[in-house]
Amino acid sequence: MNTAHLIHRAAPLTRIRPFHPDWVPAGGHILLRTGIYFDVVTIRSELGQQIADRLIQLFDCHPGGIYQRASGSGAVYFVTPPSTADQFTWPPGTLHCGAKKSELVEVPALDSAPDPWSWLSLPTRRREFVDCARLHDLIVRSRDTVAALCPARRTRQSGRQSVQRPASAARDGPDVGVAYSYTRQP
Repeated sequence: MNTAHLIHRAAPLTRIRPFHPDWVPAGGHILLRTGIYFDVVTIRSELGQQIADRLIQLFDCHPGGIYQRASGSGAVYFVTPPSTADQFTWPPGTLHCGAKKSELVEVPALDSAPDPWSWLSLPTRRREFVDCARLHDLIVRSRDTVAALCPARRTRQSGRQSVQRPASAARDGPDVGVAYSYTRQP
């Protein structure tokens, strides 16, 4: 009996190559100027981690490139498309770098990021960059934005905190994303 027709020939295995954007180094880290390949929005507090977690949930684990520096400031870097970060007014404490405000930022490698760098969300073919409009909305709407980015200062005389809130705060309730001015009490 001839069984040659029953033998299924497997297709040659194709190697799936992970997405590797041009702006990410193959190893170590590299300094790149913002506004050319990407813009960056940086938050130096626990709020950065909270915003990153929320974006990861909203975009089914693939919100675009987000990385962090574990030591020092603990800053979280949100990589947005070029020429997008300058389109928004960011709350105090949020650093944005784009074509108008160009800076050199460190970008770690995907697979072998040196300490203290780590990727919270890798860039993918579908979402290479974080949606800048959604990121801005999350930062502005976060209830802890003002407290996390601009902690109240204590006065020397009484030790009490003096926070001057905008007039709209009294009638609108907790207003998020508004810069508070801190004054000393006499």
